[in-house]
Amino acid sequence: MTNLALDTKEQVLEAAIGGLPRVAEAVVAIPAEARTRAFDAAENSYRQTARNLYYGEAEVQEWVAAIMFRLRAEVAAQELKAAAQGLAEQKNKSESKAPSFVAPSAA
Repeated sequence: MTNLALDTKEQVLEAAIGGLPRVAEAVVAIPAEARTRAFDAAENSYRQTARNLYYGEAEVQEWVAAIMFRLRAEVAAQELKAAAQGLAEQKNKSESKAPSFVAPSAA
């Protein structure tokens, strides 16, 4: 079985790409100092998947570089989203603790 059907290869690669947001969530959930190991593990997993699909080494390297770029971008996007949510929550908390300048009867 040295030559998988093109449809099967495409389905596996599409599934890997489709799973990037979930992988990014997992990476974001771990401490920053452990993320290098997480990225390395993900890269090795994607590389092995491409090799299991009998892609040539040049194709493997190209695909892994592209998917890791997308993974890192997804992680950065999720970090920004989380930071923005955190700032919004802090703003809401500080506004709820702020003194009101409206008389209670006017509210």
